[in-house]
Amino acid sequence: MAKPVIQVDNQKFLRKMKKYQEITGKEIGQLVNNAARLCAIECLKATAPKDKQAGEKQIAGDLRNLFTIVNPSWWKEVTKGTAFSSGGAAIHNRSGIVWATDTQTQVADMSAAKDWHKSHKNAAGRTNRLGLLERALVKQATYRKYLKETLKKVGLAKAGWAIVAEKCNADVREPLKGIPAWVKRNMPKASGRVSALLQKEGFGFSIDITNSVGYARATLDASGESFAVNLAKKKMISMMNHAIRFEKAKQAELQQ
Repeated sequence: MAKPVIQVDNQKFLRKMKKYQEITGKEIGQLVNNAARLCAIECLKATAPKDKQAGEKQIAGDLRNLFTIVNPSWWKEVTKGTAFSSGGAAIHNRSGIVWATDTQTQVADMSAAKDWHKSHKNAAGRTNRLGLLERALVKQATYRKYLKETLKKVGLAKAGWAIVAEKCNADVREPLKGIPAWVKRNMPKASGRVSALLQKEGFGFSIDITNSVGYARATLDASGESFAVNLAKKKMISMMNHAIRFEKAKQAELQQ
């Protein structure tokens, strides 16, 4: 699926920028960079998950879809094979339900857990729920360690937009202001691209911003992206209108 790409070259928007430049004396090229950053920030906010807790809950659920967690005492029985004494099946002592078989994958270390998880991810980076006897049997300590490591990746798709915001060369003191730490920590693992600012003719400028995280589209669909971009445009126009009114009032005072 195509990665999200946003173009900030709307003619109505550029006309407002032209007016802003004429009255305030500030360059339109810089304004395009500022608008691109604002788009990236709004896309970041609209990208799933809505918060850290929701993301962690989603990841924990995805992993539970794939694994049967085995405590230390049962793990010894599984590895020795004694757990499968009933025709290759391990039967729960109380319920009498077959909860594992000797043909299931057994995961004892982090590398195996990662490979099993990766092999069952869909295009959106999520997992489908496996049947009880289709899941991998995982050592309890290994599962807890892998879960802890995987939870750190919450916010990776958002981090792609954070990288874009930082690369936009906006003239703001803190380009990542307001972005939570759980998103920022994933920036070294994420990727994003900003094209060079191009002037096509007159006041026609174009700049492309792309979140290059592999499953970025799955975390921000086209309608969510459109909403974020339009919101960014409204905020940018509001900022320009405020600056224009301020400059006009300033000039009027000087003429008195």
